Amino acid sequence: MTNEIAVPVSVLVNDIKQGVEGAFGFVAVTGELTNLSRAYSGHVYFSLKDEHSQIRCALFKGQQKINKAELRNDEEYIVYGRISVYEPRTEITLIVNLIMPAGAGMAALKLRMLREKLSKMGLFDEKHKKPLPHYPETVGIVTAQGGAAIHDIIKVARKRFPPAEIILSPSSVQGEKAEHELVAALERLIETDAEVIIIGRGGGSKEDLEVFNSEKLALAVANCPIPVVSAVGHETDSTILDLVASKSAPTPSAAAELIFPDGEMMLHRLLTDEISMKRNVTSKLDTLEMQLDNLMLSMKSPLQVIERISYRTEQLLMSAKTKINDRIFNDLQQLQKLELNLEKNNPLSPLERGFAMIEQNSSMVKRLNQFNESQDFSITFKDGKVVDFYAEKGKEVFQNPFFVY
Repeated sequence: MTNEIAVPVSVLVNDIKQGVEGAFGFVAVTGELTNLSRAYSGHVYFSLKDEHSQIRCALFKGQQKINKAELRNDEEYIVYGRISVYEPRTEITLIVNLIMPAGAGMAALKLRMLREKLSKMGLFDEKHKKPLPHYPETVGIVTAQGGAAIHDIIKVARKRFPPAEIILSPSSVQGEKAEHELVAALERLIETDAEVIIIGRGGGSKEDLEVFNSEKLALAVANCPIPVVSAVGHETDSTILDLVASKSAPTPSAAAELIFPDGEMMLHRLLTDEISMKRNVTSKLDTLEMQLDNLMLSMKSPLQVIERISYRTEQLLMSAKTKINDRIFNDLQQLQKLELNLEKNNPLSPLERGFAMIEQNSSMVKRLNQFNESQDFSITFKDGKVVDFYAEKGKEVFQNPFFVY
């Protein structure tokens, strides 16, 4: 064998640790306690044995707060914990979570284990609790038909909130069939119009209430879309149903009082609200009437309003008349200026002073080089116009430029 296929001891021991701890996890063991010792750190070490074997156990300081049992050598105990391998010496140790005298029974240990399991699953967390309706019209009940619980609930309901409808989904509440029947009865109510469900029974011994510590029932309640109220009559420790339900009550009657509103109190509250509303409305009307009176007193008489408006109208008319006259005067001045400019620029004005105007092709001839001797032209004087004047007839006249006065 070569070093290529060999592994260090630490690797082998680590593999053993992973394999052992992964294979076993949490276990419950019963045996006789021996070799009890308390370390300076506060941890407790001991061995648990029977007639054939023994295992080393460690109860750490932090876990001792939840373990109230007094530990003694040579006495029987039930230990719940997890398997661990101490690598430096390859020792298997049972790390203790819970230890109790064997006389307390395996049932108590199983119940503690189940509570811890469900707690780690979050079934007891407050965030999963569903709010109860304020005025439920339909309430589902899971309990024994003909039992005291259903009669107590109906009695309270009819006294406090008569309009509510009660749907009984019957089930046995103790015995071997109780667990299955309770879950089935709860599932039947999910298909109805129930707004809240009560699960419970009257008082009984710890053995009679064992079914309400059922894991299946706890899971069914946790998954129920309708809020569930636990109403198991007990005087000692709470059941798992109490912990997983949205609300818990010590008795069915107490659960009914928790769910059904007090009709008389509701009526009293309505009457009180009505009186308060009337008082508020009356106070509001009085305030509005006072404001209206103040407005009426502050208003002037119609005649004063008319006189003020008439005076204002006259002022506006005078102002408008003044502005219109000013506009007309300005427009007349502007018109006179335009007439003067037109007169000044009138092409016929020079005729008054003896000038004449020559036109050819409907256009006035302003320069000699614009005149065409071969075309007809006309001459306009102050007192008349010579038209169709032939150029040939006046050829001699235009041999040299001239002016006609």
